[in-house]
Amino acid sequence: FFEVFPNGLIFGNTFETHAIDTVLVGQVEPPELYLDYIDEALRTPAFKPVSDSLSQIGFGGAVDLFGNYAGRARDLKPYLDGAQITHDRDLRLQFLAGLGVNLHEGDDIYADILQYRRAADDLFIASESTLWRFAQALEGTRE
Repeated sequence: FFEVFPNGLIFGNTFETHAIDTVLVGQVEPPELYLDYIDEALRTPAFKPVSDSLSQIGFGGAVDLFGNYAGRARDLKPYLDGAQITHDRDLRLQFLAGLGVNLHEGDDIYADILQYRRAADDLFIASESTLWRFAQALEGTRE
């Protein structure tokens, strides 16, 4: 994934402090996420369905939405060094994934990934107060 999207981001999907899924976001250009602008947009009538949907799953705004930021491609290079790459015609990793279907190691894997997360001042752009709340949210993802 990160070979195709070198500016890719990774987010954890947690529920009651347990790692459930991983969300990968990829785009060609380096992203910039304007947290205050996203909050402002979520308060407009045009985005009310989005805001209501996020609210139903416990996200009160941009800080909550992006608070499970786990890193980006460049942060995870040491973690991924030597990882096996799956190819369309090679089913080996899919076979191995089936063997681990009931291992429930998501919490340990997510904790390992978080060890590589670095400051992302160029990625998350916001007012000082929003950045402070965001930093608090990120610290909460470590638990």
